[in-house]
Amino acid sequence: MTLKTPSWGPMCPLAHYLKAPATAGVYEIGFRKDGYMAPQSAAFGLHAVSYPTGFYPMYVGKHQRSLRKRLGEHFIGINSEGRTRRGSKASKSIKNYYQSILPNLLAMSDKIPRELLFPLDGLFFTCMPLQEPGKFESLVRLSHFDYPWNRRDEGQARTQASNTESLDFGYIYREKAVQFIG
Repeated sequence: MTLKTPSWGPMCPLAHYLKAPATAGVYEIGFRKDGYMAPQSAAFGLHAVSYPTGFYPMYVGKHQRSLRKRLGEHFIGINSEGRTRRGSKASKSIKNYYQSILPNLLAMSDKIPRELLFPLDGLFFTCMPLQEPGKFESLVRLSHFDYPWNRRDEGQARTQASNTESLDFGYIYREKAVQFIG
């Protein structure tokens, strides 16, 4: 039996969202934290082979056409090409980080212990191009991991994806796990 192996991309600053592929897929947005091992890498080994170390995910999302476009919609600030982005479709939690949390932390940064300064580095992302990002996001990422900034209920998407074969990984999605074919 040969499993297909889409893989996570390297961790990049969200300001560099233009490096993301212009294809469908799943993405995570969070913080870079030295020495941190995300529970995602240990809890679901099949998808963790290329998962970036030192990444502390806060939000997971998907896009059916372009990861680059969707990540750009989340970003607020000046991107890697020097253009200002306003976060036109950023989640409420990501907007709150940029507009309230980050400025407040910057104002009191001299009082924050060094090991807790990682949110001042800004937001980072990793992503994985997939043919069926909705199935993977709802049944694998949101069903098995905690993303503090996600608030939507994906119950209907999980129900629709359950017991279907993954075009990306060659297994059958289940509510609590996957079933390998072969």
